[in-house]
Amino acid sequence: MKNYVKWLGQEIKSLNTAGAVMLAFMVGVQLALFMVAPITGLSIITLVATLVGSACTVYMMIGKPINGLLGLISALGFIYVNWKAGHYASVLDQLVFVALIDVPLIITWKNWGHRIENGVKRLSIEGWAMTISLMIPAWLVTFIIYNNLNDMNPLWDSLVLVIGATASYYVFKGYGDSYSLWLASDVVNIVLWFTALSAGYSASSLPMLLTMAFYLMTALYGRFVSVWSK
Repeated sequence: MKNYVKWLGQEIKSLNTAGAVMLAFMVGVQLALFMVAPITGLSIITLVATLVGSACTVYMMIGKPINGLLGLISALGFIYVNWKAGHYASVLDQLVFVALIDVPLIITWKNWGHRIENGVKRLSIEGWAMTISLMIPAWLVTFIIYNNLNDMNPLWDSLVLVIGATASYYVFKGYGDSYSLWLASDVVNIVLWFTALSAGYSASSLPMLLTMAFYLMTALYGRFVSVWSK
């Protein structure tokens, strides 16, 4: 435990300038939103989840396995937030993220990052064709399921699950292509929370919408700039 705590400190200090600037901006925005809105149990959980989740994606984009612990903490908050919003598919998406990314990162904190030292794996054209051909019918099936479960937004919420679960699987398998899927997932999440904000059925919609936009920025950085892109 002592070594783990020491390692956590070293990981936290490894944040680069781009990540620090992005995270500082997000902290300021979320705190401002929190202070001007009614303070409730949901708003507190939303604040913690969005701040820790933002830190998680920042460390993920620079290839640091500390995002396992941060992801676990934020996922617990997001599970509650999505459940309260009626986004039941996103609840499952977060559970898949925990199982395939957060838990393995926490367990293998000593050597997880070593597997990218010689480069990450890439999907072939055939691999991408197979991935997309499986995701389309999976989206249809999950839409039908969550529509019957009275999900508040089954069309977009089911797509979040399909894309997010696929991305989590490819991270688990060590594929750098996961960032292309994270980009798609972030775009769909933005649409999901924008519709929630427009419909007014979730008090967490605005901070979650901004968090998803922030995730999109970190995914772009991770896809084209960070160690994963190389």
